[in-house]
Amino acid sequence: MTLETQKKKLIFRRFSLALILLLISVLQNTDGFFPQVFGIRALLLIPAVVCIAMFERDIYGMLLGLFAGALWDVFASGASFNALFLLTAGFLCGTLINTIMRNNIVTASILTFIFSAVYNIFYWLFNFVFSQLDSAVFMLWRYYLPSIAYTTVFVPIIFIIVRAVEKKFSEE
Repeated sequence: MTLETQKKKLIFRRFSLALILLLISVLQNTDGFFPQVFGIRALLLIPAVVCIAMFERDIYGMLLGLFAGALWDVFASGASFNALFLLTAGFLCGTLINTIMRNNIVTASILTFIFSAVYNIFYWLFNFVFSQLDSAVFMLWRYYLPSIAYTTVFVPIIFIIVRAVEKKFSEE
């Protein structure tokens, strides 16, 4: 394969991953597009960034995480919190896969569970505990802890999609 063909495949692969992030962002952030179970939402951009960073490694995982977080911040009033969080998640996942972890569904599920737990607990702390709302514990048990599990359930589907894109546009 020539160098030009490799560059084209690399561009198509990263463009395809960005389109996947755009589609998942629309699914996650548009009411009625993705099912909510008893009002519990799945934060689909977290497993998407984790899976993409596992294949793209640290720098491009970080950049695609920044892109996904910016999309999330456009829909939410997060004041760039989502962009910074997913940028960090993409970088850490890519670095961990580069150095000490293997790239498989189990690792993706563990990393998604961890990052989803960190996101949900920080969100809960800043919006309910620090605001001194009376229903803070109820909200944690009713919405935020189940959201961690609901988000983690979708890891295999997203992992398979990302792996298919990676294989289709591999550099070999």
